Amino acid sequence: MRRPRGDQLFPAVLLIFAALYLALDLTYKPNLRAAPGMVATIIILLLVIDVLSRLDTPLGRALRARLNPPAEHAFHPAARELEAMLWVASFAAALMVLGILFGVPVFVFAFMRLRGRRPIWAALAGSAAMMLFIWLLFAQLLRLELYPGLIFGGT
Repeated sequence: MRRPRGDQLFPAVLLIFAALYLALDLTYKPNLRAAPGMVATIIILLLVIDVLSRLDTPLGRALRARLNPPAEHAFHPAARELEAMLWVASFAAALMVLGILFGVPVFVFAFMRLRGRRPIWAALAGSAAMMLFIWLLFAQLLRLELYPGLIFGGT
């Protein structure tokens, strides 16, 4: 079964970024790099499996059969994968610029409205509920200081 090139390109690009992140992690102090290094290593391992499973080779077919025995799933076009990556990048940007308390609800609203095609009232209700949940759980119950975002005084 022939797969589009973009289907193999995006996981390979993600693998490169994860490897760069792991290399950057090695510049941190030993006590600061344990968790990010572990996460990066797991991501790299999963991406290697993903890249290999997408190849039309005996190993790729064996991985697909072992990891997804019921059926071979249709891979998404490259544009759909790029859109998903842009949603994740926009979420990260919202967290950095607006902070957690405002970035998460803005993302939830945008995703529900634009991707989920929900009515404005439903997107507003979902984002307000998420904001309330984050504030109650982290700020009130756990007494954690939430990152305020660059425009609200974060560094």
